[in-house]
Amino acid sequence: MKKSKISIILFIANLQILFAQIPHLTGEVKVSILNGTIESDLEYSNLPSLKNYSIFLNTGLNIKYFRNAEDNANYGFKKEYNNGIKSEAFQYYFPANDNKSKFLPNKFKINYVGKFPVINDTLKSSNTGDWKGNIAFNSESIRATEQSVWYPILYDIENDVEINNITYDITINCIDCKSIYLNGSEPIRGNVANFKSEKPITMMLFAGLFDFTKNKKTYFINTDLNSEQETVLANWTDKIISFYESKLKIPYGNPVTYLYTTPISKNNAWMFVTYPTIAIIGHEEYNVKSYFKPNTNVLKNTSNIEYFSHELGHYYFGTVMVPNSELRWVFLEGLTEYLALQTVKEVLGEENYQKKIDNYLKSTKEYTIKPLSTIKNSEIDNTYRYNYVPLLITALEKEVGKEKVWNWLRTILNSEKLVKTDYDFFKSSLLKSGVKETEFKKFEEKYILSENAKENVFKVVK
Repeated sequence: MKKSKISIILFIANLQILFAQIPHLTGEVKVSILNGTIESDLEYSNLPSLKNYSIFLNTGLNIKYFRNAEDNANYGFKKEYNNGIKSEAFQYYFPANDNKSKFLPNKFKINYVGKFPVINDTLKSSNTGDWKGNIAFNSESIRATEQSVWYPILYDIENDVEINNITYDITINCIDCKSIYLNGSEPIRGNVANFKSEKPITMMLFAGLFDFTKNKKTYFINTDLNSEQETVLANWTDKIISFYESKLKIPYGNPVTYLYTTPISKNNAWMFVTYPTIAIIGHEEYNVKSYFKPNTNVLKNTSNIEYFSHELGHYYFGTVMVPNSELRWVFLEGLTEYLALQTVKEVLGEENYQKKIDNYLKSTKEYTIKPLSTIKNSEIDNTYRYNYVPLLITALEKEVGKEKVWNWLRTILNSEKLVKTDYDFFKSSLLKSGVKETEFKKFEEKYILSENAKENVFKVVK
């Protein structure tokens, strides 16, 4: 597909800003999927100069030491816990000599260990309670993502930014594994493997008793699909990505990897993305093969395309642009769901598009809406982010035109790295994208500030 030279230059420039100084992680991680253990001996280097920071690490991981780069002295450290900042992690820092401020060396060594429950009997597991932030052992594999903070992640407090994109040179030693996969690298057969990435990426670890295949450029890890089913899924993926590239004018990054595993709870089933991996979590009735009609290579229904569209959209809102601040969930999930909605209209047609709109309306019919201008991050629940936000942006589309909305999305994606995605940014980015002040004021008064905002949204999108 031909792409605008200007858009590619802008994208590269944005990456250069985003990746001005990327942390680098080296060392060894030892894992046992049968014992539920992790032992890490790592060096964290190329760290930016921050005065107000935390180092996130999962609450189930115990620090043996922080040491200096020369490995001849330990660093004293302090540990805090703030559920509102990061529920999965303790927050560590190095106190300065005055014991009032903090200091952060350019590099340090860290050693930690952890032991987690191995859930191999779902009769004794919780009904729900598995999520992306778990370090999950199911006796056949370990699943750990950047949200579970199985590796140290630097947090810039002042700018509300988690610096979880890193380069790495790491050896994974899993004594009871058959294969190992580290996000950003190809999966490896064996129980010891060295992985390297010079391209900044968030790290997801999946290791255990599984197999994998490659179809064209796409890896299928533990999916148990036949080659024809892999091709069907790969073709849909290409179609969705092509649509996003054509509208957002930013080329998609690495080829996608599909990964399947079971949860460590009875009832959880969901998808998540740690780019470029799309993970499908669920018991057998929700595995990747269940997306196809039995004994065929035909997808069972179109709703799965909607889910894939959403997860693929997170490359843009989640990787190219990482939202934060009060409207984090609006930009991260709400705008991604709007992308999925537009994909449904493009590749599945008007009837499926209207069904999705109707589902949003039904889900929010009895829902009390807080104005976007005053809502807090903690108040943006699943109904708000996945159902109301795409309706709100559809109302914006009706007022200013679809092309202006696409231009707004492009403007957001090319914004500065450290921008706070709050209501001021919502407004300023719309105006910067070409929406007139009078157009925004009319939209704001009718669909955000009005006592009848929800009713106004419902009327215009039906």
